[in-house]
Amino acid sequence: MIKEFLFEVCSNHFVSGFEHINGDILKKYFEPYTDSCEKDKVGSYIFKQDGINKTKIMLAAHIDEIGLMVTKILDNGFLSFTSVGGINPASLVAQEVTVYGREDVFGVIGIKPPHVTPEEERGNALKLKDLYIDTGYSKEKLEKLVRVGDIATVKREPVSLQGNVVSAKALDDRACVAVMLETAKELKKLSHKSNIYYAATAQEETGYRGSTTASYKINPDIGIVLDVDFGMAPGMPPEICELGKGPIVAFGGRLNPKLTKKFIEVCKAYNYPMQYESSPSKTGTDTEAVQINREGVPCILLSIPLRYMHTSVETIDIRDVEITGKAIARFINELDNSDLEEILCF
Repeated sequence: MIKEFLFEVCSNHFVSGFEHINGDILKKYFEPYTDSCEKDKVGSYIFKQDGINKTKIMLAAHIDEIGLMVTKILDNGFLSFTSVGGINPASLVAQEVTVYGREDVFGVIGIKPPHVTPEEERGNALKLKDLYIDTGYSKEKLEKLVRVGDIATVKREPVSLQGNVVSAKALDDRACVAVMLETAKELKKLSHKSNIYYAATAQEETGYRGSTTASYKINPDIGIVLDVDFGMAPGMPPEICELGKGPIVAFGGRLNPKLTKKFIEVCKAYNYPMQYESSPSKTGTDTEAVQINREGVPCILLSIPLRYMHTSVETIDIRDVEITGKAIARFINELDNSDLEEILCF
């Protein structure tokens, strides 16, 4: 089911700020395992499993993705564009794209052939202002289909590589939305006393906005933030974590040390593999918003290793999703049977 979910959700777009468009996909998969669903005013989706006590545990994984936005309609069917979120322009060259206008418009992004590129230009870094979407339409026709401000994404179908490895656009952070789905499924088998909230947050790629409003709305006692992290590949630093070896547990001043220790103890007790990283200050995740909601929320940060971040061929090992979801479910079950006051105090 996890692979099916990932392939469907990654085949559709949730560009940051436009998450409202395809929310029915999330509802289809989460509703069998949860008791209620709502969408907040920023666009985050919040699913809840009812508990029998007053404790509220919030899981957060952002549903939004990076994308493109039309800035100008040019002659001969060309569109100039800017990025929504962080994109390396080099990753856009020779890509197919879909522009979501009044109708979906297909296009490609090309560059000058090397034959006509001056020698002094060949080594220069590409810039977004030098790239254009070619639709093939006339300007007059295109103006009837597309407006300035319309969004676009790279057109890419998910693919299975060898073993449990898959590649798709927007696995950042839908891999972790899949972790939440796996957790919800596992908690249907285990007992849980706490109220569990699964927040597929909006607008993380443009500034943690969805996690800010969702955590304020939920006002959780505990936050479990989920995101992707860099996965080992040729040319990466040696300390980078590997695919297929479990979640990456973060240590840092913005993360609750006793909760982190408890999660590690649970993983060791139930033989769930895990990896570690240090986050001495800013984590670059929804933790930034959740941790300082209201009077403060004790948080842990768990990540899935992912290769080629912010490209259309992001790559993960599905085993990491499954292991992390199962480990979190067991962690929640253990928390429900522990002295939370002792765990959460410094």
